[in-house]
Amino acid sequence: MKKLFIFLAAAMVAVGMMAQPPHRHETGRGHGHGPGHNHGSERHIVCASHDQLSMTLQVVGNQSFDDKKLEIAKLAVTLGHFCTDDLARVAQLFSFDDNRLTFLLYAHTYCEDPQNYPLLRDVFAFQSNYDKLMQTLYPGRR
Repeated sequence: MKKLFIFLAAAMVAVGMMAQPPHRHETGRGHGHGPGHNHGSERHIVCASHDQLSMTLQVVGNQSFDDKKLEIAKLAVTLGHFCTDDLARVAQLFSFDDNRLTFLLYAHTYCEDPQNYPLLRDVFAFQSNYDKLMQTLYPGRR
């Protein structure tokens, strides 16, 4: 497993994940926790490049079991710049909703556009798991 983590980290560096990827632009105030920059009413969101996302999807998808997928996906999230759409694609690689939920709860802290998390409904097989995600992240909101 340690070799796999080293491979993933090296691959991410090789495709530029550690460097600043191209900006995605969004109007309005965002509240991402990453390196996006607020300029008045505009927010520039930094997200993973196509190559970075592809590498992550490949490495995570090549794992046979969800527990290993979860370990690697968490590492990738801490090393890269992922937006909600990117995280949804990674989450869909898990076999079970509880692992999708665990991953998305963890990834929220690192997400570049967490205000879009309510759009993740289709990632889950069961509405109850989406409800748990929303209740945990946004307690008291409906």
